[in-house]
Amino acid sequence: MESNARVAEMMVRLMSGETLKQADLKKQYQISLRTCQRDIAYIRQALTEYRVGEIEERPGTYRLARQSETADLEMVLTASNILLGSRALNSPELAATLDFLSASLSPAMRAVVRKELTIPRGSYTPLSRPKPLLHRLREVADCINNNQKLTFTYLSSRATEPKPLRHHAQPVALFFENYYFYVAMLSQERGGYWLYRLDRIGEILEKEIGEKLDYAKRFSLQDHRQQTYLLDSGSLTQIRFVYRNYLQTVLDHFPGSRVLETYLDGSYLIEAYVKVDGAMFWLLSQGAHLQVVSPPSLVNRMRDELTAARDQYLNF
Repeated sequence: MESNARVAEMMVRLMSGETLKQADLKKQYQISLRTCQRDIAYIRQALTEYRVGEIEERPGTYRLARQSETADLEMVLTASNILLGSRALNSPELAATLDFLSASLSPAMRAVVRKELTIPRGSYTPLSRPKPLLHRLREVADCINNNQKLTFTYLSSRATEPKPLRHHAQPVALFFENYYFYVAMLSQERGGYWLYRLDRIGEILEKEIGEKLDYAKRFSLQDHRQQTYLLDSGSLTQIRFVYRNYLQTVLDHFPGSRVLETYLDGSYLIEAYVKVDGAMFWLLSQGAHLQVVSPPSLVNRMRDELTAARDQYLNF
């Protein structure tokens, strides 16, 4: 197991309340005492940075001494509400995950969580066709850690592909976005990096050793998050527009965007680098509160789309 995966697994075990025995770690992961101590040092540093708790070390063992119960309760409630808002899991997996999050709390604090989440859990609305995802999440994550290439069936959203087709691709990143989990893969069928929706992956037919990928050309999740809104499509484009609504809204939707100028009427000139097809969805949704000023090609696209939308109502 690679060091990053090993450290992550050890951290999860500590956070789930397990006491780790030094001798067991050396045997299970086939590491030396020095490597074991180094891994624990990395975990201790991360826990301190995020104020999750401290590692309590006794002869031959490690356990996580958490912060106050109040801090634990706050984190469980925060993570639970984010999960409920995601709509990503089916009801049985949601219930199991929520129970897991609160399992380390005292009985009194678990009762507080149950009470606080009564309405959010009762109003949970999963996606229209939810599928079990937890096992598949782990399976794909393992493939990424082990640098494996997959052969699998996939049901595309394209009208020209109404049935699942066989794909060959190497996964490099797994992430959640807009109700769905996605896997970025170097795809043989798509001729480059492509985003596959995890719930559309059918059967994983084969796993084999993957290629050593060029990191300079590898899919960047950071770039994706900064440049993509709803749809990872279109050329990467520098755009500028005047925005007349709450500033934080646009800065949150386009990470990395910046204010070039603030006008007397309270509007802003914004610059952003975006995948332009996806960005169009948000730009159009702002109506008269937004005016694209560059590039000219995007100005024309906006004008054409808004004119077509208006023309649908001329005869009403």
